[in-house]
Amino acid sequence: MSDSLDQLLHRAEEVDSSQAFTLQNSKALKIRLTDSVFCRAGSMVAYQGNIKFESTTGGGLSKWIKKKITGEGVPLMKAVGNGDLFLANQAADIMVIELKGETLFVESRNLLAFEKTIDWDVTLLKGGGSMSGGLFTCKLSGHGCIAITSFGQPIALEAPCVVDPDSVLGWTSGTSPTIRTDINFKTLIGKSSGETFQLAFNGKGKVLVQPYENDQQNLKG
Repeated sequence: MSDSLDQLLHRAEEVDSSQAFTLQNSKALKIRLTDSVFCRAGSMVAYQGNIKFESTTGGGLSKWIKKKITGEGVPLMKAVGNGDLFLANQAADIMVIELKGETLFVESRNLLAFEKTIDWDVTLLKGGGSMSGGLFTCKLSGHGCIAITSFGQPIALEAPCVVDPDSVLGWTSGTSPTIRTDINFKTLIGKSSGETFQLAFNGKGKVLVQPYENDQQNLKG
């Protein structure tokens, strides 16, 4: 069954909202920009109005140094101006979260955008490194909206729990992750080599997990 052109255009019509962050659909975010906002570098798919984009080294010297040391980072750009900005990232699902004084740690690859009223910093887990993957996170706190991406509907797990680094989206301030190595099923059947890394969360809090794992070894083999 097909749509007429009018039906398609009506169904895809731009969402009208006065909110700063609004879901255009499950995979696209609309930001009503009146000043500035931080967003993932390369995530802009369209904009209306007078908007310009500025590169950022991470919001300060200390964050820039952390980025250089780890070899990874939170790839941010700053959008400045007035208009409507549309963002997306690899057709992943998008969630808008309003922080009301809470703190949320978000994996850098899942951070899409946040308002300038949000306080943020870069955090590296103890014992982490580029080989263990998924260990470079952004600490977000204060008041304002943030947008994160997920491949599939996320699961909120109570700590303690153990999560694959590829699957973790973020966690609340009530729990703290540590890195541990283990042998998993893929190692036993020859689909990966060397040690595998997991994130063990302890304390009292919740961990957001996406139903997704970056199984590059299986794709190659």
